[in-house]
Amino acid sequence: MKKTIRLFTVLAVIAGLTMFQTAQSQINYGLKGGLNFATVAGDDVEDVDMRTGFHVGGFLELSLLGLAAVEGGVYFSQKGFQMSESFMGMTFEVENISTYIDIPVVAKFGPIPLIHFYAGPQASLLLNNTVKVDDESESDTEGLRPMDLALVVGAGINLPMGLRASIGYDFGLTTLDEDGDFKAYNRVLKFTVGYKF
Repeated sequence: MKKTIRLFTVLAVIAGLTMFQTAQSQINYGLKGGLNFATVAGDDVEDVDMRTGFHVGGFLELSLLGLAAVEGGVYFSQKGFQMSESFMGMTFEVENISTYIDIPVVAKFGPIPLIHFYAGPQASLLLNNTVKVDDESESDTEGLRPMDLALVVGAGINLPMGLRASIGYDFGLTTLDEDGDFKAYNRVLKFTVGYKF
């Protein structure tokens, strides 16, 4: 009986080490960056346009049987909007630039090796908010929510030599103002290229 228990223990340890090595070989990491086409939307928002920004950062991916994966990342990301305002016969160009640290955690599914689809939650930490009116600018985060929550969805292609490309959309779930009185939410269309080491 003791020999049987020892045998099962040894087999369990060997199986555990094998699974650990397999899991290690399925962990990928790399860099991503690209363009943001950002705006805001909601019941209290009208006549705003997209502004162009960028995102850049790194990711860590755990592949599951080659068909699915879980990916997390940390990215510096520019969001915001732009609009035109008229006052006393004069028109002013207004641009709002919000900089965040985006932390998405997404589930990925690849029905074939070439393409994949992804979806998951994202937390975004507000670093700074700058409002530009023509040539004047002012930075202030007072009254803004320090952390924005969003649902991210998208699709991508896996290219040779570790290269990747994707298109995604961030659908903000929390109002931008801290009290939730002003119904405005981040909306970001992202075009991304990446490299897996």
